[in-house]
Amino acid sequence: MWPAELASPNLPAVCLKTGQPAAGYHTLKLVPPDLWVLTLLLGPFFVPGVKARIPFARRPVTVLSSLMLVRVLTSMLTAACLIAAYFVPNAPRTLLFIAVLLSAGVTYSSYILYFLQVRVGEVYRGSTGESWVRLHPVHPNFVAAVEAWRALREAAMREPAAYSADLRWHWNGAQWVSTLPAGMSKTSAASPRRRIPWWQVAAAMLIGWALLGGLAWWRFHG
Repeated sequence: MWPAELASPNLPAVCLKTGQPAAGYHTLKLVPPDLWVLTLLLGPFFVPGVKARIPFARRPVTVLSSLMLVRVLTSMLTAACLIAAYFVPNAPRTLLFIAVLLSAGVTYSSYILYFLQVRVGEVYRGSTGESWVRLHPVHPNFVAAVEAWRALREAAMREPAAYSADLRWHWNGAQWVSTLPAGMSKTSAASPRRRIPWWQVAAAMLIGWALLGGLAWWRFHG
C-alpha cells in the first residue's frame, strides 16, 4: 500500500489482523526491514519510517493500549523510586534500587511486546525513490475492503457529486445510500479515533496519586 493510503482518515474500518469491524485506529510507525532491530533498541523516534493509522478490532486495541499504559506507569514508578532514593532522607535505598530495576525491566518488556504487536509491515523504496508499504499478516477481509475503497475513490473521481467527502455515502439519484460493507457499524466507522478505556485512565490516576502519597509520607515521616 501507499503511505498516503495508510494515513488517510477514510481507510476502511476493518481490522488488519482479524478482518472484523474495527473498534479503533492505532497510529504507529513502520520502518524498513533492515532497521527493525535498531528500532527495537532505540525506539521509533530515531529511525526513519512511515506513520500509519492501522484499524484494529477491540481485542488488539485493548492489548496495545494496555501495554502502553503499563509502560507509562512503570516509567513513572522508576522515576519516582530514583527521586525517592536520592532526595528523601532515610529512604530505604536498597529496596528502592531493586524497585527501579524491576520496574525498568517491566517497562522495557512491555515495550518489546508492544513492538512485536505493532510490527505489521515494512517500508520499501522503489527505483523512482517513492516509498511503499508491505503489510503482514493481512486478513482477506481487509484486502477486500481496501480494494472496494479504491474502487470507490476511482468512481468518486469520475462522479464527485455522487459521493460524500468520506466516500461512505452514494447518491443513487433518489437518496443517499451507504457504501459500507454489510455488518459494519456506521457509528464506529465514522468515529475512527482510538479512545483509552475509562478503567485505564482511572488506574493511571490511582497509581499516580499513590506514588505522590508515598513520596510525601517518606518526606515528612522518614
